[in-house]
Amino acid sequence: MRQDDKVEGSLSLGDRLLALFGETRAHAKARRPSVWSGLFGCLDDGGIFNLSLVALLSAVCGTTVLLLLNAEAREVEYHGYSDLMAFAFLALLVVYRWSQNYLIREATQEIELALHARRLATTRNVLRLSLEDVQTLGLRSVIDGIGAHYGTLSQTLVPIVAGAEGVVLLVFMSGYLVVLSPMAAALTSAVVVLTVAGFLASRTRLDEDMSQAVRSEDAFRELAEGLVRGKKELRLNPDKRAAFQNDMIERSEELAMGRSNAAAHFAAMLATGNSASYLMAGAVVFIMPLITGVEQSDISRIVVAVIFLLGPISSVVQTFQQVTTARFALAEIAAFQDQVEALANRHDADQSNGRVPEFQELRLNGVSYTHAGENAFSIRDIDLTLRKGEILFVTGGNGSGKTTLLRVITGLYPHHDGVIQMNGLRLAQYPPQSYRNLFASVFSDFHVFQHPYGLDEAGLERLDRWLVEFDIRHKLGADLRSIDANALSTGQKKRVGLALALAEQRQILIVDEWAADQDPSTRKRFYHEILPRLKADGLTILAVTHDDSYFDCCDRRLHMAEGRITEDSEAWRQ
Repeated sequence: MRQDDKVEGSLSLGDRLLALFGETRAHAKARRPSVWSGLFGCLDDGGIFNLSLVALLSAVCGTTVLLLLNAEAREVEYHGYSDLMAFAFLALLVVYRWSQNYLIREATQEIELALHARRLATTRNVLRLSLEDVQTLGLRSVIDGIGAHYGTLSQTLVPIVAGAEGVVLLVFMSGYLVVLSPMAAALTSAVVVLTVAGFLASRTRLDEDMSQAVRSEDAFRELAEGLVRGKKELRLNPDKRAAFQNDMIERSEELAMGRSNAAAHFAAMLATGNSASYLMAGAVVFIMPLITGVEQSDISRIVVAVIFLLGPISSVVQTFQQVTTARFALAEIAAFQDQVEALANRHDADQSNGRVPEFQELRLNGVSYTHAGENAFSIRDIDLTLRKGEILFVTGGNGSGKTTLLRVITGLYPHHDGVIQMNGLRLAQYPPQSYRNLFASVFSDFHVFQHPYGLDEAGLERLDRWLVEFDIRHKLGADLRSIDANALSTGQKKRVGLALALAEQRQILIVDEWAADQDPSTRKRFYHEILPRLKADGLTILAVTHDDSYFDCCDRRLHMAEGRITEDSEAWRQ
């Protein structure tokens, strides 16, 4: 069974481990154990039971090492030496190291596999979303939801698992300390209880500080993106640059304050726990002899045991920070997963990749679409017909609705009102994938991927031919399975984008101001040679253009203004 399938069914070992420190995934809630029920009710799970045995083995070995050290110290005190104890010490130390390494390695691997499955499930749902949904979520939210939060969580796994092993070791060593001195054991218990109580009391404030830090970081990252994307404008305008710098300083100060507040809480907890631990050791040395009259030899053994306890106690205290960070990251991951899943479930069940019958006609009747937000732009009452094998130009000023219309036609945006029919069949508000398979596109904000996804060997051959056709083949490497578009100009990227679109062999080609960034000779060849050849091959072309000198190259021209089609826009070209 694949790991991502386990998430859909019974909980995997990694899911169970995540549940122990606050996993809140919605689809697992019905079966998600609480922290305590997870600890005591998961022995039926062989994986957790095995890890528990390894943790117990590690604790037993660590405690026995301490016992042997005290026993051998007493032997040396009476001028004795035991070869057997020395051998047992080394053997137990090897087992302790192996068990601790095995526990951390196996637990973190299982959790990473569970996170991998969830990341894949979320990615699948994001791929199901419409362009409208992704824009609603926001680019930064999507990137964080499938990447950044997982990275934060992964960084906490090793310390948390090590801290859990430290808890078991602390219990066993405390038991040994009880045998040596109930008073010292009581002091140790008081330190642990006070530390945990302090953490629980400040956890709400910690969550608030971390949330504030995340919000500040989002704002700062947005400015950092503007620093890169708007470098030209900032370089040319010193007033704009100074104001932008001041804004970055303010956001950076907010980010630093949020992080430092959270760090201050953790530092106070850590310092208090460590100080209390050393105070406990001091009480054993300076106070216990006065109260209980313990012999000097017993004091020495108790001090050794207390010193060994400082390590597990410090590990547990430091784990609190990692648990808080992990819980926060898990909450962010779960919230994003639930949001994406809710959006994805709105779409039709048809997610097939099957091709539609041969395209004949696409008809829009009274179609409207409104962008999200108050007083948002909309296109309204769109009536048009697109027929097989024709070239339709779309013209209009900036903000007239041309790109929005193309996105509605291609199914990237759902139409809010009206009817869309393809070959006489009415389409749902969210058209199925079989409909979107009609279109190949080069939008104005197109993206050239690092690899020509979706192209087989025949497709790569077609891509090679079109790249040669557009005089851009020599700019790319010998192997077209990897494409580096960073060194290309905007016009060159558009040539690569069009070559990729044509290599897909779709029935309708959508281009948005493709020729705007081309040199005059390429622009002329596009309109006078490429488009007629594509039409002769049976393609339907829908192109946004402002090249009025080439309006005679289309069969019809559609003009838009303020989200509407003008009355004479669909008149046949004379």
